[in-house]
Amino acid sequence: MRYLVFIAVLLFSFNADAFEIRIEDKAVYDVAKADTPEKLEKGLMFVKDLPQNKGMWFDLRNYVKPAMWMKDTYISLDMLFVGCDFKIVDIYQNAEPFSLEKISSEQDFCYVIEINGGESAKHDLQIGDKVLIVVHHKTMLN
Repeated sequence: MRYLVFIAVLLFSFNADAFEIRIEDKAVYDVAKADTPEKLEKGLMFVKDLPQNKGMWFDLRNYVKPAMWMKDTYISLDMLFVGCDFKIVDIYQNAEPFSLEKISSEQDFCYVIEINGGESAKHDLQIGDKVLIVVHHKTMLN
């Protein structure tokens, strides 16, 4: 448990706009971080092609009963709802582009990871899978 707390503190103390996540030993994604009201509102709107193994991480800890939607989103997405303990609590597969349907989870969650539609089935992602945040450190060479 201490390890998870350390990861959470580390993740939210650095200012990177993107980082890598690993879901168990099943999948690895480079994700952009949506953590401001503007980034949270825009999300992946207007994106016409999301490269393989890319996605977006939404930090929704400050919102009560948040919901996602596909307004102005051109591509189908899978949404992984992640608890504050960094475990997947729900999965919504193949969200329909341009839909105004509100997408959420009955389970409590703190984060949402959006990836290309079909990725969760392709990698057999399951409720209970652990999400690991990988922070890469860059070094300056003289």
